Amino acid sequence: MSAEKKLCAGIMLCQMTAILSGVALLYLAVIVVIPSKEELGLGFSTTPIMCTTVQAEDISLHEPKGDKKADCDWVTCGEWCLSKTASPCMQIHVLARKNGSKVTFHNCVDIEQRECSGLDVNKTQIWKCKKGQCKNLQGLFNCTREDDNVCREMTAAFDCKGKTISPTKVLCNEEKCEKRLHGVNSCSEGACNEVKNVSIYWKDCTRRCTDLHVGERNTVIFSKEKLITSECSGVTSSSASVDNNTIEVLNSDTGWTSKNKVAFLFCTYTRKEMGKEQNYELVLEDCFNGTLGDAIRVRNVTDYRDLLTYHKELTAKSSELLINTEESLGVMNVTKLLINPQGCSNTLNSACKKFFEGHATDGLDGKTADRFPCYFTDKDYSFVIGQYNPKNTFVFLILASVVPGALFIFACFVLFLCSKSVGVNDEGHLHLTLLKGAGNGGKTD
Repeated sequence: MSAEKKLCAGIMLCQMTAILSGVALLYLAVIVVIPSKEELGLGFSTTPIMCTTVQAEDISLHEPKGDKKADCDWVTCGEWCLSKTASPCMQIHVLARKNGSKVTFHNCVDIEQRECSGLDVNKTQIWKCKKGQCKNLQGLFNCTREDDNVCREMTAAFDCKGKTISPTKVLCNEEKCEKRLHGVNSCSEGACNEVKNVSIYWKDCTRRCTDLHVGERNTVIFSKEKLITSECSGVTSSSASVDNNTIEVLNSDTGWTSKNKVAFLFCTYTRKEMGKEQNYELVLEDCFNGTLGDAIRVRNVTDYRDLLTYHKELTAKSSELLINTEESLGVMNVTKLLINPQGCSNTLNSACKKFFEGHATDGLDGKTADRFPCYFTDKDYSFVIGQYNPKNTFVFLILASVVPGALFIFACFVLFLCSKSVGVNDEGHLHLTLLKGAGNGGKTD
């Protein structure tokens, strides 16, 4: 390659660098720099509190009033911040509260863990297939052929194992399904197969956790859609002095140690660890609604829903409480939940869909509400955020500012030097004038 071609290539590369880095600066200023400065400026606490979802509603599913669609003035998480919020318009409200108690049960044996749910299918979210709402169905659904071809999810509570599944798939899109869904259907990403020989779902399919047998176990722990029962002989709480729980009185309660009473509590995080002499320890975090119940009544319970009801009855009696109720831990009124201060994501990897999977269950249909860490700021109590990492935010801010900014300045500086040191001779060829001319070629003999 000749010197002239190298010179042309260099100038062209600098021009491209200047243009691309300039565009990147404008683009990143909107989607990274300004949001990052705003997020850091709000001064969110780096120590998370806990949030419980109390209402999760997709406004886009509301029936329009006349020709006017439901207003979507804010959204918990929207994909792509540069575009106007589109369906879904998920709005989540939460109870922001202090962290619950830390509790460890010792010398535990006969531990049983089961996946259970108090789901009421008649109260679950309605999906109207005729209006294109069934395109993303995932799980087990009970559908009615009439009117808008409504489907309701039943995955958490019912099991239809042993039933024949039709090999014919019915595909659903943003307009409707290929044909109306009817009865119980097993769906995956909007492709549904009918479960045969099921005329009434609650008769022909099996309700989970209707055959409970607590037996001699004196500890019952609820955790999301999970039930843990065990026989334990000791308990400690590392947070007792902070949250004033009295669960350690169980160690001296002969009713509990002799298995005539049963300890109930709800804990967000649970794990089982090996203890002494082949026994186990149940390590629990974010616990609340701790109370003590009658063992005889518990042994007669076989349905998970009845066990939940009994726990609620006990929790309503303040004299029976060993650990504070969840409501008493609140630090602010029910407030909005946003994924971040902008309420949107620019990752283009379905971040909002993943976020909703662990934050959008409000418990109104009988399922256990989602509970998760969240962050608040003293500068604005109108919302909390579900994701916050100030170190990463600062790094992204620096990278989005310094890298394209440095490239832009460097490319422009090189182009300025070229304007002073590169000229065109009388034959129309580029050549260096070594800063002697102003870019008009210089004189030749």
